Amino acid sequence: MSAHFCPQCGQQTFTSQDNNRYQCSDCQFEVFRNVGAAVGGILVYQQHVLLVKRSKAPAAGEWDLPGGFINPDESAEQALRRECREETGIDPGESLQYLGAWPNQYPYKTLVYPTMDIFFAAELHDKPACKVDNSEVSGFSWRPLSDCAELKLAFPSAQQALSRYLSLSQ
Repeated sequence: MSAHFCPQCGQQTFTSQDNNRYQCSDCQFEVFRNVGAAVGGILVYQQHVLLVKRSKAPAAGEWDLPGGFINPDESAEQALRRECREETGIDPGESLQYLGAWPNQYPYKTLVYPTMDIFFAAELHDKPACKVDNSEVSGFSWRPLSDCAELKLAFPSAQQALSRYLSLSQ
């Protein structure tokens, strides 16, 4: 365990025993490293699931589910709708089915963020046209659900969500 500089008093006496609660032994300042909240969506049209190809690290070039981090003062459902619109141009609508939540590690630059990834499914009634007009996604694929059991996604949490969806839809 190494000591870091305290954000309050500036001394190199800021340590953690559990990588969650950090405390300064000089001024007793305390902070917690809480988990970040993220969402993902399984968007399905006629037994096909929408995958997005990531264009940025982490996992650039790998297939993933649409989604992202939840903003302050935003519900998980609101965040998923926003992320889907931003990444794909698709609004998944109001009928989101909660699938579950799984912990994840999100490595970004020099830090690894612990996240809790919350997943929903949405059955789409019309096949929407996907559009790429952002830098997060470089492509799309509508995959038959029957081909998804062996599919490798960018993050273990998304893999678990897809497995849950597949088991529920049998």
